[in-house]
Amino acid sequence: MHLSEQIASNIVREVNSVIPIKINIINPDGIIIASSNPARIGQFHEAAHKVVSEKLDELTVRYDGEFKGALKGINYSLRLQGIIVGVLGITGEYDEIYKEAQIIKRMTELLLENMYSVEQKQIRENVCNRYLAEWLHGEKNNINNEFVERGRLLGFDITVPRRVMVCSFYRNGRESDLDSMQVIEKAEKFLKKMVSSIDPLNLYYKSSSKLVCIVTAIKDESLMKLALELKRQVEERYDVRLIIGIDSMVEDYTSMQTALKRALKAHRACKPSLRHDIQFYDDLCMEVFTDEISKITRIEFIRRIFKGFSDEEIREAINLLETFYDNDGSICKAAEKLYVHKNTLQYKLKKIAESTGYDPRSLKNSSVFCIAIQFYRDLSGDLQF
Repeated sequence: MHLSEQIASNIVREVNSVIPIKINIINPDGIIIASSNPARIGQFHEAAHKVVSEKLDELTVRYDGEFKGALKGINYSLRLQGIIVGVLGITGEYDEIYKEAQIIKRMTELLLENMYSVEQKQIRENVCNRYLAEWLHGEKNNINNEFVERGRLLGFDITVPRRVMVCSFYRNGRESDLDSMQVIEKAEKFLKKMVSSIDPLNLYYKSSSKLVCIVTAIKDESLMKLALELKRQVEERYDVRLIIGIDSMVEDYTSMQTALKRALKAHRACKPSLRHDIQFYDDLCMEVFTDEISKITRIEFIRRIFKGFSDEEIREAINLLETFYDNDGSICKAAEKLYVHKNTLQYKLKKIAESTGYDPRSLKNSSVFCIAIQFYRDLSGDLQF
């Protein structure tokens, strides 16, 4: 067991926020790794070294210099599961600090146990995360009996039939500010708890900004009900939109890489701006193959269609056309969604036709714009090479 400098620093900070007394945390080698006096960090503390080497519970230093690098005070061994992991040094006259020292010792022990527990939980979560990532991103040939057994040692049985849901949180383009990050973190924690409570066999792991939920296999109708319930509960509690892409059934646990790829494609096809927040892979059409086309080719296609348009004009045209087509070409419905008069929408569609040479209202030309819309959404609006 290892007492990290981070944990030691956190303990000193927490204790001193309650009791302003000089303390040190010393590692088993006798080196001060955290202190109320930063100048002492890195120094050798002979009294603490004696506590560890002789397995003492307590050692009092009666005067400065009695032990090399030690000031007068009390030194207590810090133990985790019976093993000395460090020493707590409290500076001051024995008679003046003894009562406070007992309180500080107990506070430190509780903080140490709690922080160690959190650290171990994080380490385990990281190990589990790497294993699940290897399962879903690795080579199919590597998913053998030995790999399955590794999972069982971690508490997973990956042979249970499962489906993949790729989830992320949306806050109207504000995902990167601090407040949004904190809200999203809380929403993500709640979603993890929900997924685990629904079925103990459900798994999840963090992949970039997305949460991959690997749930026991159920039919699409039941999976949609689950996705809707997750979305409802998350959005009722937090100011976020939950976006979910769902796979299609695969042969078995050795093919889950394919399931993840399908769920990611379905996730990319979600359209938060139009509240199309849940997508099944099997419901996709053009989205199935568009990500096989290079970014450069997609950008070139968009710029050819919208030749002479600025990036902002392209964004506005894409938003308008997407709303128009999502409302089956209805001028009245699209105008209502866009909060413009129907004559204004007619005028804008006419201008797009004149500028591009393709009439958005023509069935023949609509496919050109649908492809451009899909490419633009895949690029998340980034038209830079």
